[in-house]
Amino acid sequence: MKRSLLAVAAMLCAPLQAQHLIYPLDTPAIHNSDDALAYVQARYPQTERLALRGTRQSLLGTHYHFVQQHASGQFCEGAIVVTTNRHGQLHRLFNHLVDNADECALNVPLPPRPHTLLTPPQGDIVQTAMTVFDPDPRTATGRAIEADHSDVDEIVIPAEAYSTVSGVEVTRKDGQLYLMNARVMAIDIQSMTALDVGPQQGLVTVADGQPFDFTRQSAAFRDVNAFYHLDHSLQYLASLGFTGERALFTAPLKIDAQGQNTNNSTYLDDVSILSMGVGGVPDSEDADVVLHEFGHAINDMLVPDWKGGDTGAIGEGFGDYWAGAYSFWVQRHRSERFELDVFANWDGAAGAVKSRRSLHDDDARYNRDMEYRAHISVAGTLGDELWSTPLFQTLKQAEAVYGEAAFDEFNRVVIEGMAGMGYGMKMDDLARSTVDAAQRLYPQKDYAKWLTSRFLHHGILNDTVVLAQANSALAVTGKHVTDFSVALVNDSEQTLAALRAQLSMPALNWHQQVQATQVVPGAVTEAREAIPVPASLQCGEAIQLTADITVTQDAAQISRHSQQQLSFTYGVPTLSQPLKVLNAALSDARQIHDGGKILLGESMYALTVPAGAGLISDDFGIQLSVSHPRFSDLRVVVRTPSGRSFPLMTYQSSPLTEKIYTFTQGNTPAMSTLVGEPMSGNWVLEVTDRVTGQRGTLKSWGIGAVTGYDCGHAETAQPNKDNTVKPDNQGTSGGGSLGVLSLLFGLAMALMRRRPF
Repeated sequence: MKRSLLAVAAMLCAPLQAQHLIYPLDTPAIHNSDDALAYVQARYPQTERLALRGTRQSLLGTHYHFVQQHASGQFCEGAIVVTTNRHGQLHRLFNHLVDNADECALNVPLPPRPHTLLTPPQGDIVQTAMTVFDPDPRTATGRAIEADHSDVDEIVIPAEAYSTVSGVEVTRKDGQLYLMNARVMAIDIQSMTALDVGPQQGLVTVADGQPFDFTRQSAAFRDVNAFYHLDHSLQYLASLGFTGERALFTAPLKIDAQGQNTNNSTYLDDVSILSMGVGGVPDSEDADVVLHEFGHAINDMLVPDWKGGDTGAIGEGFGDYWAGAYSFWVQRHRSERFELDVFANWDGAAGAVKSRRSLHDDDARYNRDMEYRAHISVAGTLGDELWSTPLFQTLKQAEAVYGEAAFDEFNRVVIEGMAGMGYGMKMDDLARSTVDAAQRLYPQKDYAKWLTSRFLHHGILNDTVVLAQANSALAVTGKHVTDFSVALVNDSEQTLAALRAQLSMPALNWHQQVQATQVVPGAVTEAREAIPVPASLQCGEAIQLTADITVTQDAAQISRHSQQQLSFTYGVPTLSQPLKVLNAALSDARQIHDGGKILLGESMYALTVPAGAGLISDDFGIQLSVSHPRFSDLRVVVRTPSGRSFPLMTYQSSPLTEKIYTFTQGNTPAMSTLVGEPMSGNWVLEVTDRVTGQRGTLKSWGIGAVTGYDCGHAETAQPNKDNTVKPDNQGTSGGGSLGVLSLLFGLAMALMRRRPF
């Protein structure tokens, strides 16, 4: 006999957002901008009035940037970028076209603001030496030198904080050396509209034959330090291959190291000038800040229309990454690296105003429906850190595996990923492009795999179709028969032309292929079947389900492939301590009207393990049964009797609304860190909700040693102590013979699309 379930299908659609990145199956030759324009106009409406905004060369090809024009002839927010490979064949499109150009929002470039500058004279290029911070005095010394001083001028800078660099190119004119070469020009802004112009320091010079040997007690040090680091980074950019036709900067990049009085620095894109702030710790003293602002210049030169979408947060995140990568490189040979995951180690750590950003916000999560602007938090996540974190943490992983070569290789990947982006880009667009760049530049290395993993962790990338489980245990419903249930969910915002999934559980000798067409957003394909258990399978044994999934967005695009895995245990785990059944409503986050701030929803649940329970060992487990319409809202942490905390869920999204899971070392290796802790005492489960609008339920939870598994039949069953959470699909059935099993798959199980707001 065979038991199976045919799910009926009810699918709820969500409002669709335009798909930006398109990888066509058809890849014609495109030799110039006229070919690119003809290709677009032959395939897309509302493209009669397209203007070429710019053409960019990168390491992997050419990018033709077009914008739609209003009937008045002004630029619209609608844009499309045609990208070819090195051989001049179409590789992909970035499509942000609007439906009606005559009613589009305008995107008019700002004219250069009025300004006057003091600039160095032209002369001969010579080399000299300079005294600088490399990259800043705290990192250089490897310690916090500021102590408790709120006045930065009271901080004693040790001699070892300074570095002497030689061979720096400068300009010689009439017996004086000026901070200018073919790449950088140190200027003094005399006046500028809409800028709180800083000190009029003039031009910093020394006599020919003398070094630029200043310390921070002299304001001239700021100009020298900023000039050196900007020049060094420009040379490094060229060494990565961005020279000749690929060069991003074809004229000296101007910088005023004391450009504005504020405690803030700015890349002024309308006049292509880096204006550094002097408030608090002068920003030019910290290479992180100089290189961060240079990152904005890279964005501006690489993508002619760096606006809209998530470009604000992406630009900040890339600037932080570019700065952090250099500080990492400076420390690459150190056995102990100083504050590697921190941006603005000096500027943000010293003085009265302290503000540093992290390059390792592991809890940061992305929501494509929101817009991530510069320096703005969305649902508890700072957008700047959301983008910098996966990049920087992948660089660290790459350096650990590939050594020093990883710096150049991975930096090429990051920059190449931005090439071919356009107006309105979202983080998931750029993440896909960056993974694509990694695959094409270094197919034999793991950069693409590592990036994908981290982007998935932060929700920036999501599998189009998600394989999900509600229960980590395979319950036994009859002698040598187990209920199996998983869901395949279209978690995208697009109707899929085709879906194919090859499901495999070798431990159960079970394989099945699933196919579907026209799969709408939110559609659930449930696989639920009674499967015979091989006699060789042991009660409590771990079982892996692998799904090889192929998704076709539409017939004209290249299909996308992914492999996903789920872990199960054969039988329901039994713990040594009773479960605490609560069925308690979880507190939702709520908005405080004063300033629109969000008050976190916090729920705490305690249980006490009596004395004599011993120490936590390798067989320790934590059981959790919870329901929530939007698991990405939640962080769930267990706090041990010793006060140590261990995260179980950290804002991960799930297409399902139920989760029954037993965390063990087998499926959560980090739990090994709890081994040796006392089990007796007060345990606390803390649930934090950081997004308003949805409320869940904690059904039960518990901890203890896994003493056995309920496999439902006398030959193998462990004692059932009535302290296990029974899965919703647990039942019983009589014996009998089982025929060939099939996966009945259909449309029609309603799944509400979850939206954070």
